[in-house]
Amino acid sequence: MDFIEKYINAGSTSISNILLHHYHQIGMSTSELMVYLELRSYIDRGQGDPAVKQIAEHLGTSEDQVYDLINQMVKDKLMVQKMKKSDDGKESLVYDFSPLIHKLARLVENGEDVKQQKQTQNERQKLFTMLETEFGRMLNPIEMSLVNDWIDQDHYDIEVIKLALRETVLNGKYNFKYMDRILSNWDHQNLKTPQAVQAALRQFDEQHHYSSGQSKSTPQPSGHQIPIFKLDSLKDQKHKGN
Repeated sequence: MDFIEKYINAGSTSISNILLHHYHQIGMSTSELMVYLELRSYIDRGQGDPAVKQIAEHLGTSEDQVYDLINQMVKDKLMVQKMKKSDDGKESLVYDFSPLIHKLARLVENGEDVKQQKQTQNERQKLFTMLETEFGRMLNPIEMSLVNDWIDQDHYDIEVIKLALRETVLNGKYNFKYMDRILSNWDHQNLKTPQAVQAALRQFDEQHHYSSGQSKSTPQPSGHQIPIFKLDSLKDQKHKGN
């Protein structure tokens, strides 16, 4: 048997890049990672009870050292050793690495949460900067608290808040009460996303343009008009109770 055939028949052991890049963060040493790969190489070939003597030889260390590393991995909840009985009644040792997978999953999930929090904070800061730029002044504490309430309590999409700012500026109002009423009006009409708001704005503009181009005697088009800008006719709907 030539080398190529031996190479193919020996099989291969794969490792997730998540484990490769984050094993230190779950408390796994490089030596333990090597033992894990050795154990996996036997398990992947259907040998549930790998020979520690062979693993020690492959790693150039002692059997005692391999046993110590395995015991440490069990202690650190990176693996579990179980006894499994075969159909013929023979028991064999099985290595279960599901605890390691669970640790990696928690690490990644927590990392995504932190990343999302940082992204939200950055978007919030950009919103404050945009508000101060458009209003031409620094926001006072009450206004900052109101904006934070829009995000944290009312759960308004930051992009929707930006659209409300644009409409506030276009109407020359430059005050937070007017902007808050726009957001309340949109929320009342279940316009929760920037796409929904923009579609409603387009529909309102088209209907307003059509209506203004008709004589009084001309029948008006059917269909519901969204009174997005008829804010002065609204009784104060501020959800803050102000």
